[in-house]
Amino acid sequence: MKPVSRRTLDWIYSVLLLSIVLLSWGYVIYASTVAARRQLSKEYPDKISGMDENF
Repeated sequence: MKPVSRRTLDWIYSVLLLSIVLLSWGYVIYASTVAARRQLSKEYPDKISGMDENF
């Protein structure tokens, strides 16, 4: 197997780190949306229409 250059390793690590950061931010945004929907459905159960009740 041919050795991998330092520049290639840096690029691979950068892409891996960027993907981890983007996935974690996506999870944070999704979780906060779900929490906000739950809170709104608790406070205003008759006002929220078209939302899934099975959270």
